Amino acid sequence: MLRWITAWRTERVSQPCPLPPGAALRHIHDGIDARRRHLVSRELLADADFVILGRADDRGIRICAARPHMSNDFRTHLYARFVPDGSGSRLEGRLGWRPSVRLLTATLSGGLAFLWFAILGFAGRSLTTGGPVRQSLAALLVVAVVLAVLVGITAGGERLARAETAHLRAWLTARLDTPAAPPPPAPPAPRTGPIRPSAPG
Repeated sequence: MLRWITAWRTERVSQPCPLPPGAALRHIHDGIDARRRHLVSRELLADADFVILGRADDRGIRICAARPHMSNDFRTHLYARFVPDGSGSRLEGRLGWRPSVRLLTATLSGGLAFLWFAILGFAGRSLTTGGPVRQSLAALLVVAVVLAVLVGITAGGERLARAETAHLRAWLTARLDTPAAPPPPAPPAPRTGPIRPSAPG
């Protein structure tokens, strides 16, 4: 129950990187397996336990670790961006559910809990006034079952996402600690000056 209650919380992330912000952003971008899940090749999905999906561009970073062929709306996402930090940079962001998922589950849970207590109050009033109670008790049972199903879905999704979250953390730490490969040297520019004839032997 405690894990379910705290699942809506986001965790602050702050990690240094030796690269400047632009190079660090490109380094994260180069490590993403695909922008969209359907763009990941079947060969990659067949050989990988986890893939890193999302984007890293001028709008910021939004990535998650996913298990191939497994859908889970409750997986952990990283929302972050790089800020200058001395000669390098620092990744500043948050780990947690997508904002839409947090809003939807919190709204549904809060609405069901409010409805349950409202029906409970109505049932208590009926007991004191001698009114019908059976309908209120049936409604209480239905709301409790729906709320329990919602708790079970969110708790199960959060449980499935734990391994993905651990992989995302490890991938991010390794990526930030590993400097990007330097670009290949540019080929020498062709000579454009006049060609001098060689002296006769």
